[in-house]
Amino acid sequence: LYQPVDLMDLTVSNRSWNKISPAMKQFVEMEVHVYSDMHHAKIQKADQAAWKKFEDAGTVVTRLSQDDVEAFTKLAVPRWFAWANKDKDAAQAFKIQLDYMMSGSLGYVTPDQIKGQKLKWS
Repeated sequence: LYQPVDLMDLTVSNRSWNKISPAMKQFVEMEVHVYSDMHHAKIQKADQAAWKKFEDAGTVVTRLSQDDVEAFTKLAVPRWFAWANKDKDAAQAFKIQLDYMMSGSLGYVTPDQIKGQKLKWS
């Protein structure tokens, strides 16, 4: 099951971040933004090339029915939380991803789908 969700992160400790100049902070933020845009564009280009290769090879691509997607999601959500609850770092990374998947931009995950699930760390 493919979902176009890509998690990227640049982590810098607060102590290190606070030691650099405002100009360097701005530079880092701008470069991360540029890298992110380039990374996204390369992913999209590679996806388009892959679809062409699938087509040329005669591959039949099937799409899951909505019922199948819902069944898969019902099985996947507890696994997501089990992974995230392994440690604090995993929980923090997952929380960022979960918030993104639940955002108005994507809407892949709804509050009802995660009802009863808890993160040990947040």
